[in-house]
Amino acid sequence: MKSKALKAVIAGLIVIGVGFGGYFGYKAIFPEKSTVASARYITAAVTKRNLEVSIQGTGSAYAATTKEITPNNNGTLQGLTLKVGDKVTAGQKLFTSYSDELNSAVTTAQNNLNEANINLKNAQSDLTNAQNELAAAQSAAASSEKASEDNQSNTGNNNQNNSAQSTKSIESYKLDVEKAESSVEQAKLKVTDAKNKLTEAKNAVSKMTVTSPIAGVVTAVNNVNGDSVQSGKSVLTIVDMSSIKVKVAVDELDITKVKLGQKAQIKFDAIEDKTYEGTVEQIAEVGTSSNNVTTYDVVVGITNPEGIKIGMNANVTILVESKENALVIPAEALIENNGKKFVRVESTENTGTTPTAPNQSTESQDETSKSSTENKQVPQGENTNLPKDETSSQKTANTNSNVQGTRNRQYASSGQSGVSSSQTSINAGKLVEIKTGLENENYIEVTEGLTEGQKVIITLPQTSTTTTNSSKTNRNTMGGFSGGMPMGGAPSGGFSRD
Repeated sequence: MKSKALKAVIAGLIVIGVGFGGYFGYKAIFPEKSTVASARYITAAVTKRNLEVSIQGTGSAYAATTKEITPNNNGTLQGLTLKVGDKVTAGQKLFTSYSDELNSAVTTAQNNLNEANINLKNAQSDLTNAQNELAAAQSAAASSEKASEDNQSNTGNNNQNNSAQSTKSIESYKLDVEKAESSVEQAKLKVTDAKNKLTEAKNAVSKMTVTSPIAGVVTAVNNVNGDSVQSGKSVLTIVDMSSIKVKVAVDELDITKVKLGQKAQIKFDAIEDKTYEGTVEQIAEVGTSSNNVTTYDVVVGITNPEGIKIGMNANVTILVESKENALVIPAEALIENNGKKFVRVESTENTGTTPTAPNQSTESQDETSKSSTENKQVPQGENTNLPKDETSSQKTANTNSNVQGTRNRQYASSGQSGVSSSQTSINAGKLVEIKTGLENENYIEVTEGLTEGQKVIITLPQTSTTTTNSSKTNRNTMGGFSGGMPMGGAPSGGFSRD
């Protein structure tokens, strides 16, 4: 029994020994892997460039001046030769809406005028006769009065009777003259009225022929010759192509930046390699709300709208503010904390520490300092999430401002060298408080705190680097990349940004 028990103990010890040996052997062959955060940096030079802040939106082309061409009278369509796409000039004859009734009205009005003229002539003749009779009566009365004075021998009663009869006769003739004068005035009024009606009738006939009120292009033809057309019902549509504009919906957060007279650039999806110039002409006072987003219509006039068709989709950039030779840094370099603004400036002193943000804890600083001694590597040339490269000092990068309320901005440079940056090993840096001015999607103007040529540090997003530990050595899993660097440094590969 003791022999069996001893064998069992020995067998157990052997199993335990094999287990421990296998464990430590596995650990020796397959060391533990750990993941550490690898911080990366690049530097960018503080430079001067022309800085623009703008708002972008989309819209479609429309004509501010469109005319529906309608007949002035009911009639039969004649003389229409135009078709869609034809160009017309202001005052050009388009068609005639012929009406027999209007022509007859001219004849009737002419006859009425002739009759009125005859009546006037007769009234004037009657007036002349009445005036002559009055004059004769007055002359006879004067002669009678003189004769009575010469014949003093006659009785006084007879002289008085003759004088009374003469006075009564003169008053009657005067009344006839007044009536004749009134008839003449009435006849003159009728002649004037007849002339006016004749003029109206002739104008109506002349208006049967319709002319174009504007110069433009025919965009619709609704009838053909021989059709019965009605007054006020459109036969043609003419558009003034020089009045083409674009209506853009601007977000309520940006609308206060838009002012009348601001310059704009317009690009159309259907017209490649051409940019049109424009000006802000109208800004809506009342907004339109949809899905809790309010936008305001802004009308942009186009300086030379040649080649643009109604309804074409347009991308509009409105320049709201600009500055020449602004001192700028990449937007990614800015650090904001407690209402203040900072940047990390590359230091020439080797302090053995890495720059920290204003709100970075002491513990995180210690961890970063510690990790920088572990000889980790990151791939050379890696530059994820960097600012977009500029290929020309005059290239403009635009960002859309759409109706969902996105606030975007644009920068542009001309005649200036771009901001340049390169990945480098950074062992030290210092925080510098700055004051800023204009800013857009890519660049921020620095008004105080930096000078041209200084290098600011941009922290790239951290990546996880897997390392393996063994009892004998530390091995880097990023094989294939030459050279090591402290934690917090960046590979030495070049990166340029205009």
